[in-house]
Amino acid sequence: MEPLFFKPLPFETVWGGAAIREYYGYDWMPRMTGQAWAFAAQDKGSNICQSGPFKGQTLGELWESNPELFGDTDRAFPVIVSLLCLCDDLSIQVHPDQEHARALGYPYGKNEAWYFLEADPDARIVFGHNGANERDLRQKIAAGRWVELVRHLKVRRDDFVYIPSGTLHACGRGVIAYEVQQSTDVTYRFYDYDRVDPEGNKRPLHLEQALSTLHYDSAGNYEGYQASVVAYGGCVRTTYCDSPSFTIEKLVVDDDAYVLEGGTYELVSVVRGQGTVNGVGVAVGSHFLAPRGCKTEISGTLTCMMTTA
Repeated sequence: MEPLFFKPLPFETVWGGAAIREYYGYDWMPRMTGQAWAFAAQDKGSNICQSGPFKGQTLGELWESNPELFGDTDRAFPVIVSLLCLCDDLSIQVHPDQEHARALGYPYGKNEAWYFLEADPDARIVFGHNGANERDLRQKIAAGRWVELVRHLKVRRDDFVYIPSGTLHACGRGVIAYEVQQSTDVTYRFYDYDRVDPEGNKRPLHLEQALSTLHYDSAGNYEGYQASVVAYGGCVRTTYCDSPSFTIEKLVVDDDAYVLEGGTYELVSVVRGQGTVNGVGVAVGSHFLAPRGCKTEISGTLTCMMTTA
């Protein structure tokens, strides 16, 4: 079985712009695209296979009907892999942890991670809050003390940030990010900077749900990770996150070749450079599934982000 290529699904957003079209070369996308799903199997969209014997089928259909491509498919497709290009700040939000998600009928919570491909010199994200407890947080909200309430983290090119469920967070403007999140499609919007749509309407907030989901003190404001790096000739494979939720890696190939032939599938996105995959030309913006047990040779001068779960 050869790698299977997929087409991203674009979404227009109030914080979108032309950055995603320019970085990935997606001239066909709407101008206000802020996010595109590279790999997803959701009710509101699933990526369509562009190659091989499954051409025209969705990723969700393959997950259900062809488990040999993946391995363990006795569950919902576990992740959403997204491309984020922000021309304005994302709304400040929180995702439910496993306990809250199961109470809503979902099998797992929503952990998330960002790898920053590009970042303006002043780029930053919201990560955590300064509320000692729910009562303290409510008092700050009632007083409109939003600046005092949220914590910010400066980010740079090639930074990786893991965002556990229950963490108040928001990606900031001026970044291009590779995003991985568990596929529980529940987001509670905490604050949206009082922005309005073209009709003058504010987007709805989910403040009560957010407050019931948020973690407090150190559990909601700090998170660390330890990357592991393995070099193979002109190739470097870095593991940023290896957890029950997902595994995220970066593969840098520098005028060389690297062979993927592990015991699991890989969702691969080319985020820099160009080269070939089993002889097929790829460049920034190419996305392919390396099926379980498939021997996949990646060569050229390129950087790939890879996810499995």
